[in-house]
Amino acid sequence: MKLAEALLNVDFGDIDGLYDGNIEKYFIDDGYWNKIVLKDTYYIIGRKGTGKSAIYNWIEKTAPENDAIVSNLSFSAFPFEKLLKLADDDFARPNQYQSIWRNIILTELASLIVKDAKSIKNDQYNELQQYIQFLFGEDLIDLHKQITTIAQKDAGGIKLSTGSLSYEESIARNLQLNQFDNITVINRRLENVIANYLLHYEEETRFLVQFDQLDDNYTQYQKYDEYYQSIISLFKVIYDINQKFKARNINAKVIGYLRSDIFYSIDEFDAESARWDTHKFNLNWSIVNKDDWSNPALLKVVNKRISTSEGLQNSEFKDIFNNDIIRYSTNDDSNDLFKHFIHRTFHRPRDIIQYCIKVQEEVQNTGRFYRGTINNSEKEYSLWLLSELTNEITVKIPAIKTLFEFLRLLGSRAFNLSTFKLQYKTYESRIGIESEELLRFLYKLAIIHNVNFVKGRYTEYFSIIRNDKSTFNRDLKIQIHPGFWKGLHTSNYVSRK
Repeated sequence: MKLAEALLNVDFGDIDGLYDGNIEKYFIDDGYWNKIVLKDTYYIIGRKGTGKSAIYNWIEKTAPENDAIVSNLSFSAFPFEKLLKLADDDFARPNQYQSIWRNIILTELASLIVKDAKSIKNDQYNELQQYIQFLFGEDLIDLHKQITTIAQKDAGGIKLSTGSLSYEESIARNLQLNQFDNITVINRRLENVIANYLLHYEEETRFLVQFDQLDDNYTQYQKYDEYYQSIISLFKVIYDINQKFKARNINAKVIGYLRSDIFYSIDEFDAESARWDTHKFNLNWSIVNKDDWSNPALLKVVNKRISTSEGLQNSEFKDIFNNDIIRYSTNDDSNDLFKHFIHRTFHRPRDIIQYCIKVQEEVQNTGRFYRGTINNSEKEYSLWLLSELTNEITVKIPAIKTLFEFLRLLGSRAFNLSTFKLQYKTYESRIGIESEELLRFLYKLAIIHNVNFVKGRYTEYFSIIRNDKSTFNRDLKIQIHPGFWKGLHTSNYVSRK
C-alpha cells in the first residue's frame, strides 16, 4: 500500500481523551487499574494534554469488567462561582469549602449505592434512598451541579433547600436528624450511614467517584486565592475520606485529577499538602535521556493507533512516516522523523497525535506525501500550538500581539539574560510585566527553556517539559521552544498575507 493511502487509513483518534469514543481500542494500559484504583493513589497529576482525562475516561469504561461502579464528575460546565460563595465560616482558610465538597462526595456515593443492582435492602440503604429521592427524585444526573445549585448560605451556615415547606421536617426524620439545616451534621450522618452500609456489603464491588476538569476554567478566575482554597479543601476531603475508608477496609474511593502546575503551587497556600505526595500518580511522558529514545511511551501511543487501524495490523510509525521514501531533510539525529516531531512538541500525547493529524490532513488535501508535506504540516501544527497557549498567556498578559512581536525579535537561537533585558526595555511598559517575572511565566508555560553548553558542544536542556517541578534558571542561556517559535514565525507570515 502506498504511504499516502496507508496514512489516510490511520485512526489517530481525538486529541482530547475525555471525548474519544474509541479510547478503549488504542488505549495503552500501563497497569493503571492496579496503580490507581487498587493502590493508595488519590490524585492523578500531569501537565495539560498528558492524558489525565483519557485515564479518567478509560477507568469508567473498564469498570464493569473490574466489578466496579464509577461516577465520573466533570467540572467543565460547573457553577464554580456559586460554589465559591459557599464557604463554611466554621472553618478557617484554606479549609472553608470542605463542607460543600464533602456533601458532594458523600451524596454521590449514596447515589451509587442506591443505583447498585446488587444492593442490600437494609435500614442504611433505605435511609440513603430516601435522602436521594427527596432531594433529587429520579434525576440523578450531575448531582454535584444540583447540590451546588440548591445549597444556600445564611447567618446560620450552609443548608440544602429544595423550596419545599416540609423539606427540613421530612429529611430530618429520614436521616434521624434534628438539625438538617446544618450541613456539617448532614455530612456526619451520611458518612456514618455509608460506612456502616459498605462494612456489611458482602459483594466485591468497588465504588469510585472521580473528579476531572477541575482546572478547565482555571485561567478565567480573577481571584486565584479562592480557587486554590476550593481545590485545597477538595483534596483535603479526598484525603480524609480515602484514609478513613482504607483504615476500615471499605471498598470505596475518591480520585482527583489536576494539572501539575496547579498541584505543585498548592504548597504556597497550605503546608499540609506535602502529605499528599505519597498518594499522587504523576503522568510524565518526557524523553529526557539518550536511553529514553529506545521505544519511548509516546512512540507506543502512535504505534498503537496505527496498528489498530483497518488494514494496518503490525504497522508502525516508521512504516507510515518512512523517511527513505519521503526524503525529509532534517538536522535531527539520523534523520529520524519521530525525533523531529517530538522536538517540536511539549512531549505530550496530545501534541504528537495532533502533529500526525495535521500531516494526515495535508495528505488528504493534496493527495501527496513527500518532504513538503512535513513542512506544511509543521506550520499548521505550530499554529495550533500557538493558539492553545494564547488563552493561558492572555490572562496574565493582555497585550499578546506586543509580546509575540518581542519574542520574534529574540529569534530562535539561545540568548542570555542580559540580552533579554536589553531588548525588553522598549516593550516592558506595553507588556506590563517585569522582565524576570515574564521569564518565569514563559518558563512555566514551556514557551522557553534553559540551555547549557558543555565544552562548547554538548547541550543540556532544562525545561518544565522534562521536570514538572523545574524552575527558571537566570544563570543559564535561554531559548524559545522550537514548536512555539515556528508558530510565531508562521503566524507573522500569515498576518502579512
